[in-house]
Amino acid sequence: MGIVYYKGGYKFECSGVFSRPSIIFARCHSVIKVAIPKIPVPTQLDAVTVMVIPTDAPIKLKSVTAMSHMAILCPSPPLLKKTAKTYGIPARSLLEIFSKTKIIKRTNWLNEIMHRLIFERIEAGNNQNETTTFLETEIVKEIYYVSKTFEPSKNVFNLDESDLYNNTPVLKRALNYIETRLFTDITMNDLAKYSFAGEATLLRVFNKEFSKTPFDWIAGRRLDESLILLRNKKYSVGEVSDIIGYKTVSGFISAFKERFKRTPLSYRKKTNS
Repeated sequence: MGIVYYKGGYKFECSGVFSRPSIIFARCHSVIKVAIPKIPVPTQLDAVTVMVIPTDAPIKLKSVTAMSHMAILCPSPPLLKKTAKTYGIPARSLLEIFSKTKIIKRTNWLNEIMHRLIFERIEAGNNQNETTTFLETEIVKEIYYVSKTFEPSKNVFNLDESDLYNNTPVLKRALNYIETRLFTDITMNDLAKYSFAGEATLLRVFNKEFSKTPFDWIAGRRLDESLILLRNKKYSVGEVSDIIGYKTVSGFISAFKERFKRTPLSYRKKTNS
């Protein structure tokens, strides 16, 4: 599966034409507009949707949020064939899913495996191994089944304290607050105020969606960003630790090793070799 990854600010724009069908994916806090010739009004993508674009369709992407992370995933014909064979999907039916422009709601599983693939391919630099192969076939399979059989359920990447679909603004506001202040001290009280929700509601939302507390989510996002800083030789490990908000270098190294199964220094040496 080909991957094109963009990271830009509020005025970021890009365009392109891809020789394979494309899956456009905005990472959780990001909101982007997608314009294609056959749709007069640009489509807005955020944390609850992905968009499938057929082969050779010109697309234009524009960042709506202050900082946007977006990926374009392009499944190859061998990957589509492998997915159809692995999961017993009619090949013609699978190809049909990727032959039309459509918006697809994310299930929790689709959201998780797409983020994981981006980490493996973009952050960790693992282009072809058992993990990436599994993730790629799972993404194609999940898009197929969501497109064919989707009915609203609690598996959708949307949450509300009373109804799973109505609380999306709460989660969006919380994630936006976190992203814009990622490397600063964030209190539960401030996060709740910005999200217009009680602390108990936020805890419930994060637990149901991510199986984490808001602070566990923040810690994970900071470690994700540390990968980008480590690839830049400008910063020492100690400086990266300080930038992302750790009080001690040893604490950063321990957390990094627990999550990525290697030390920050060994990660830097591998990615810069």
